[in-house]
Amino acid sequence: MGFWSYLVDRLAIVVGLVAGVLLSGLALLARGVDARVFVEVACVVCACVLAGLLLDWLRRREFFCRLREALDALDSKYLASELVGRPTTLEGRLMYDALARESKAMTDEVEAERLAQREYRDYVETWIHEVKTPIAAARLVAQNHPDAATAAMDRELVRIEGYAEQALYYARSTSVDRDFAIRSVSLDELVRGALKANARTLIDARIAPELGDLDFEVRCDPKWLTFVLGQVLVNAAKYRKPAGPDGVLEPARLRIGARRRQSEADARVTVLSVADEGVGIPSEDVDRVFDRGFTGQNGRRFAKSTGIGLYLVRSLCEKMGLRVTLASQVGRGTTVSIEFPDSGR
Repeated sequence: MGFWSYLVDRLAIVVGLVAGVLLSGLALLARGVDARVFVEVACVVCACVLAGLLLDWLRRREFFCRLREALDALDSKYLASELVGRPTTLEGRLMYDALARESKAMTDEVEAERLAQREYRDYVETWIHEVKTPIAAARLVAQNHPDAATAAMDRELVRIEGYAEQALYYARSTSVDRDFAIRSVSLDELVRGALKANARTLIDARIAPELGDLDFEVRCDPKWLTFVLGQVLVNAAKYRKPAGPDGVLEPARLRIGARRRQSEADARVTVLSVADEGVGIPSEDVDRVFDRGFTGQNGRRFAKSTGIGLYLVRSLCEKMGLRVTLASQVGRGTTVSIEFPDSGR
C-alpha cells in the first residue's frame, strides 16, 4: 500500500482539511489578520495533519506488508492469519478477525475433506483386498479344469486382477503414510519378480525378455517398483505389433538392462531401461503419455486404454524420488527408463 494510494483512499479527509484551511483563511482575512500570519498558520496545520497521516499510514502499512509476505510464502493461503500478528488499528483488527474466522472455517472444511478421502481410500483398499480372494479362487478353478474356455477365462481374470492392482495403487498413490518403505534392494531380483508376476501376459503376447546387466543395488520401495515395472511390461504386451495377414504373432524381444551414468547434476545414477519392439508412440503423443486419463492414438487403435497405467508409473516414481522418461519411434518400439539416485553397487 503506497502513501499516495493511502491519501487517495482518504480523499474526503484531505478535501475537508483544504476546505477548512481556506474557509478559516477567508474568515481571518475578513477580520484584518495579516495574510502572512494566515499562511504560516496554514502551513503548520497542514504539516501536522500530514505528519499524522504519515504515521497512520506507516502503522497500517506494516500489517498489510506482513500479510502480503505471508500470502506469498504460503501454498495454503487460508493459513495467512496464523503468520501475522493482530494489528493495532481498528480497521486492521476488523480485517484480521474476519481472516481468522475464514481461516478457521476453511481449515475445518479441508480437514473434513481429508477425513472423507482417507475413509474412502480405506474402503477402496479393503474392497480390493477382498475381491482378490474370489479372483484367485476363480483362477484356481480355471487352472484345475484346463480347456479352451477356462484358458480364455483365466486370461480375463488376469486382466481383472491387473485392474484391481491399478485401483489399489491409485488409492495408495494419494498418500505415503502406510505401506511405503524405501530401502536398498537388488535390481536383478526386482526385475525377475516383475517378469514372473506378468509371465502369462508376456507369453500370450509372444514376447521374450532379454536381460542385460542388472547387478545393481538401488533404493526404492520394492512393492511399488514391482508394480511400476508390471505396468511397463503390460504396456509392452498390449501395444506389441499386431499379427500378420496369416493371424500369427511374430516373436518379439523385450530388452531389459541397467547402467550407471553421470546425471545433469554431476551425480551418479543407475538407469534401468525397458525397450520393446512394439508399435511405438506418435511423436505428438510422447509428451502426454504420463498424463492422467490420456490414451492417445494407440489407446484408441490397438487396445481399450484407461490412461492410468503410465500416470501411476510417473506418480509412484516421483513419490519414491525416481525419475522416469520415455522415448519412442512409430514402428520401432518404446523405451521406458527409470533413474535411481546413486546408492552404490
